[in-house]
Amino acid sequence: MTYLKELLSYEERYDRITIELCRDKEAFIRKVYQEGKKKGFEKIANDEKVKNPEGEAVRILNFFHYFMVDMLAGERWEKRKDTIQKWMDEDEGKDLQLREARLTVEPKCEHCSKTGLRIISKDLMHKGEDYDNEEVLFSLECPFCNKRTAVWQNGTVWEHFKKLCPKCSTEFDETSKRTKRMITTNYACPKCGHTEKDILDLSFRHKEEKPDQYWEEDKKRFVLTDKQGQKYLESKRNLEDLRRLMDDIKESDDNKELYEAVANVNKVNIGQLTDVLTPTIEKAGYKELSFDKPEIGRDVYIGFSCLDGKSDRHEQVSRKILKKTVETALSDTNWRLMSDGISYRLGYLTGRLRAYEREEDLVSLIERDKNVRRKHKASKLNTSAKLRDKDGKEIIL
Repeated sequence: MTYLKELLSYEERYDRITIELCRDKEAFIRKVYQEGKKKGFEKIANDEKVKNPEGEAVRILNFFHYFMVDMLAGERWEKRKDTIQKWMDEDEGKDLQLREARLTVEPKCEHCSKTGLRIISKDLMHKGEDYDNEEVLFSLECPFCNKRTAVWQNGTVWEHFKKLCPKCSTEFDETSKRTKRMITTNYACPKCGHTEKDILDLSFRHKEEKPDQYWEEDKKRFVLTDKQGQKYLESKRNLEDLRRLMDDIKESDDNKELYEAVANVNKVNIGQLTDVLTPTIEKAGYKELSFDKPEIGRDVYIGFSCLDGKSDRHEQVSRKILKKTVETALSDTNWRLMSDGISYRLGYLTGRLRAYEREEDLVSLIERDKNVRRKHKASKLNTSAKLRDKDGKEIIL
């Protein structure tokens, strides 16, 4: 046999699964609606604002239908080509495994122990309880006794199913007799004499399945065309954009204090740094403030230098005072002194500043400097209608 089939076979297999999955979800929603109808939509009717309880229930269930059924059909379309290709690759790999399979040792007939067996077939089978992998099982026929032996690729003989006597656990001796309508197998215990009989009725016929009258209709609804699939992707992107927008609004509302602090930051440009720092450092006894050429990349850095106007001030004291002075002057701005601090050589002091431009950087800055902590709160869905799946889990959209 060959595993790889025509493309149409895989497409039909995938579409059948899609239709059954969507039907199952739709049946669940229909069941919820029928149960609600029997109870008169009591929960919705208790809400005085709802004038038409049944109409409101239908609206809610249509909402759930979109997310449980329509979106599922879209997801199945999105994964269709890749899944079918994966199935085809797997089957092609099985065919290759069978073609290239060779016995590594000369097998012996398990009945007469002679060699020279003829290969009848090769099949992929699970060995033992390893259900994740399949190995090649060779079926061979002995030219001397005309009996068959099954061995794995490495020469290990396939272990037959052993039926044990229920009274003494001894392996049964078995004989089989076949007719056109049945196979009769007799089991006899060689130790205690217990016997059993199994009959396999070959005349049994499966009832013919009735044609699925809604198959084509449901296929049109659940198996999307490429045009419908593109619309699904567009709606999926719109939902993602809406979700991010709602998350941003919720996050901003939860962290109002933090974002107000960010809004109040004095956003100073490079040209204004001189006006911000000069008066403060001159008051502290420093002079001749100057700036290096700024380093502009993803972030902006700029070096500065000045002279200590007090010649009797000790190096360590001078560095400490200038550091505190600069940090104080910039505390309400979007600039901060770099972590390497202030350097001092013979009354000449240098340092580096970093600018915070992006909102997320300013938020981190405020969190660190102002000790304002970001709040994380999960949004809640406020609705009077709830659904549970077949396992009893509550569905929240």
